[in-house]
Amino acid sequence: MDELTPLIALALVALGLGASSYGVLIGSGGGFIVAPLLIILFGLDHNVAVGTSLFTVALASLSGSVSYLRLRRVDIRSALLFSMAAIPGALLGIFGLKAVAEGPFELIFGAFLTLMGLYVLLQPENPRRESVKAAQVEAGEGLPVPPPAHTFGATTRQIHTADMGTYRYSYNELLAVATNGFFGFLSGFFGMGGGPIRTPTLVYLFHFPVLVATATSVFAQVIYTSVGTMGHLIDGNVDITRALLIGAGVVVGAQIGVRLSRFFRGAWILRLLSLALLGIGIQLILSGAGAV
Repeated sequence: MDELTPLIALALVALGLGASSYGVLIGSGGGFIVAPLLIILFGLDHNVAVGTSLFTVALASLSGSVSYLRLRRVDIRSALLFSMAAIPGALLGIFGLKAVAEGPFELIFGAFLTLMGLYVLLQPENPRRESVKAAQVEAGEGLPVPPPAHTFGATTRQIHTADMGTYRYSYNELLAVATNGFFGFLSGFFGMGGGPIRTPTLVYLFHFPVLVATATSVFAQVIYTSVGTMGHLIDGNVDITRALLIGAGVVVGAQIGVRLSRFFRGAWILRLLSLALLGIGIQLILSGAGAV
């Protein structure tokens, strides 16, 4: 672990600022950026990097959620259900992390991020994910809604945002809630909120509009990343000083990310997500291969 000099302290604040701005824009807390870079650039043990990263994800999610709630982009019911389902997985992920050495961990993490990046990058754009103005709902012109699923657990949601019109979409609520147990595991194991995986899953599998998916994902992370952070604190996996320095940048960066989201179409948000996943994933694979 590098000695904490003023220059390194400034770099940690900058890391939090950049990771959170980018992460909250794409529906994440930025942990998929913070954890790998703490390992690669700052020399932290992978256990400490994961715990410290998750601490900052909780801060970023809380900061970003405040603004997304003001914009009324959050599907609150769905987010709360997702969060509750993720808590057991987050705690299980903490225990799983103890069983994996650093080199294999980097290879697993890198391969996981790279595969997700390729999946998001290769998906075609779907115009149904873009916003529809509230006036169209009132006029009865018809929103581009997936046909109501006549399967057990299906639900239809309608979100009236403060800035981007109205969204209506149908999805299988039970299946979506069940998948969030896995996202919780990723949170505890990799030190990220699960947003890089949850956002494309909500968009491609459950037909959420992109901007609702990103806001809902960020809000869903608040509770279970806080629980996961407590678990890592108990295990001694959080470098408090470095976490607070990154956190100072994270809180500001989350607000920047929310504001940037007003200027990006859904398709561009997903492209940004894929590029980040690919870049960091490949770097982790190279680092892990050298350590094995």
